[in-house]
Amino acid sequence: MSVVCGAISAMAFNRNRFESQTAGLALARTIGREGLRAPTLKMVAEEANMGVSTLHQWFAGQQNMLPHAAAGFAGIFWEQVAQRVKARGWGGYLPTTDDEVFFLRAWLGLEELARSNDEVGETVRDLWHDVRFWLRSSIGRELTDYESGGLVILLRGLWDSLCSADPIQPELAQSLWAAAYAALHDVPDSNQAAA
Repeated sequence: MSVVCGAISAMAFNRNRFESQTAGLALARTIGREGLRAPTLKMVAEEANMGVSTLHQWFAGQQNMLPHAAAGFAGIFWEQVAQRVKARGWGGYLPTTDDEVFFLRAWLGLEELARSNDEVGETVRDLWHDVRFWLRSSIGRELTDYESGGLVILLRGLWDSLCSADPIQPELAQSLWAAAYAALHDVPDSNQAAA
């Protein structure tokens, strides 16, 4: 049994698998409703409207379900962000509707779970690595580690502020985010400065 669990936990999480996405959405809804306590197989199964035995069969227990479900939800969440950025430009990184805020809260819950679960932490780190690429693409030039790190910190801070008990005004969040974009977009790269 431990050999099977070890093999499952060592495999790369496929965010696009049906079972990972199904469990991921159920996990997000559970976190959104129940808060940050780690959900049980039963809670996620009820939310996904399926039997506990089905989830157990898919993931070989709760320990393996959590990272797979987190990866599934992460893929869905970041796909939504990518679609918003494509449709709305730079401002699409910030939520504007109640549904977008709900999914953001669930993502922030997963980030909190990542603090105590190494496999979930790996999923979160992988996605933020992808986000750094998206941010570079949005700006249209290579970013230094300092610039990229600053954007990630600003985005995480704005997300946290938008979902806090005393939330920041969405207009202020958009203004701060737009100012960061303008500051980085207007910086000439070294090739242009040398010309």
